Amino acid sequence: MEVERASVGELAERPLSDRLRELEELFDAAVMELRNGTPVAGEGLDLRDALERAIERHRTLGMPFTLALLVPPDDSRELWNDALTRAADEGTVVLDGGEGLTAAILPGVRPREAEVAVDRLRAHAWSAAGCHGRLPAAGRASCPGDGESADALLTLAHERLRRMTDAAVDRSRFERDGRPAPVTPLYPELG
Repeated sequence: MEVERASVGELAERPLSDRLRELEELFDAAVMELRNGTPVAGEGLDLRDALERAIERHRTLGMPFTLALLVPPDDSRELWNDALTRAADEGTVVLDGGEGLTAAILPGVRPREAEVAVDRLRAHAWSAAGCHGRLPAAGRASCPGDGESADALLTLAHERLRRMTDAAVDRSRFERDGRPAPVTPLYPELG
């Protein structure tokens, strides 16, 4: 499709219905381009290439995005990837994150919305996969807030993921193996 510039006078001479039809065609073409340009998991695109595309989209269109690195629960990686793909919003790219991780690039998610969006994605996927136990760890980084290069975003997401998994290990030493904790009643005479 070709876009031509016109003056205000030229636009005023043409019927509104023609201009609206052209606008609809432009919008439809843009939607198709975004859909066709957004690969899904398993289509051969690696994480760095997908990040570079998202960074370029940010530079040209100003569209922010968030990278999430997620640990699959209980070694069920294929089930987890499928659940993430189904739980993701349209336009989200889910692919192999390397080192046993799954990566998701969430377009349109700003830094202030990133934590909630990533938590929602992993909670929906966890539920859809029928997982039990703790919610799997996730690290995130947003563009433009956390960096504007693939290396910076990956480094920060890995660091946040490491901190989250370290915190989960520290919490696990307080688990009680399913036994109820001893409780002292506030009013023993009523018990």
